[in-house]
Formats: sequence, C-alpha cells, structure tokens
Amino acid sequence: MEDEKLDINKLAGGAIEESIQFALEECFDNIKDPNTEAEKTRKLTITIELKPDETRQVIKTKTTCKTSLVPTNSITTQLLLDQNGNKIIAKELLKHDLNQLDFDEIENKNIIPMKEEVK
Repeated sequence: MEDEKLDINKLAGGAIEESIQFALEECFDNIKDPNTEAEKTRKLTITIELKPDETRQVIKTKTTCKTSLVPTNSITTQLLLDQNGNKIIAKELLKHDLNQLDFDEIENKNIIPMKEEVK
C-alpha cells in the first residue's frame, strides 16, 4: 500500500462526492426558495461510519449525507362554515371581494338591523 492520503472525492467511484454535491444543491435550492425564511440556518451533516473486520486490515465504510432544511412558510386563510341539512359546508372567506367584510372590520354603530321579510 502506498503512503498517501485517502481522497474522499474518489471513494466508492466518486459516489460519496456526488452524494455531498446533491445534498448541497438541496440546501442551495432551499435557500433560494422565496417561500422559506431567508436567514434561517440550513445544515448538511456528513457521517462516515468505519467498521473494521477481525484482522483490522479491511474496513467497511458507510457514508450518509443528511440535510436539515427550512420548511416553507405557513399559508393562512379563513374559512366560513355553514350547514346544509346534515352536511357541513366550508367556503374560503375571500378578502379580495369588496362586498365581503369581516365583522371585526365593522364598527357596531354601522350595523343596520334588517327587517324580516314580509310574506
């Protein structure tokens, strides 16, 4: 055996380096995603396990690349619930509809009581 340093980039036919590159690309994609918090930390963990045999001359290795990414931002909306017989119906409250208002947006003095329909 030659007395030279082991090149991790060449181990397993370059598969370890490829795995690290793939994990880095996942991190970069997550950083560029506008639906994630920009300044949160992403993490890439590389684990190399070394298991020698009885003779201590042959070592089985196992390399794992694991990423910890930032989740996408939460998306909020409001739903209105109604009931049609025994069936519950949910509809999204659309803020962009100018004819729809939240009760929180209306002062009580602006609410006009409606008369019952005359039959």
